[in-house]
Amino acid sequence: MNKYLKTTFIFIGIWFIASLLNGVLSAFSLEVLDNGRLNGGASTLALSIIFSFVFSVPMVGLVWFITLMGQAADKKGNDLLQFVLRTALFCSAAGALLFIYTIGAEFKNAKIVVGLCIIFSALASVLLFRNQIKTNE
Repeated sequence: MNKYLKTTFIFIGIWFIASLLNGVLSAFSLEVLDNGRLNGGASTLALSIIFSFVFSVPMVGLVWFITLMGQAADKKGNDLLQFVLRTALFCSAAGALLFIYTIGAEFKNAKIVVGLCIIFSALASVLLFRNQIKTNE
């Protein structure tokens, strides 16, 4: 299979896992820190997952595109994984800051924690696919 096509499929998986993980962690953070209890969990969880899937598309697309450029520049194996991790860290931190200063202004206590959830879920999902990224030559 073409390495660029394989990278595209890997990033669809990364996007799915990152969005799902971020949605669950963010919903839990919002419920506990802003409400002080877990009473509206199902609706908060559903909305958090939906928003996570929708709003993560530009950042995951950017990381995917930069990864393709890294592959075109002949990055392979561990170098490619480190490149993807640094790119994901930078893009997720930018996404977290964007969240904190836009949508996060609606949440009083949880906006910083949700921003950290964005970064954590991005890096964790890339690390879940580390073997596929390393072997994608």
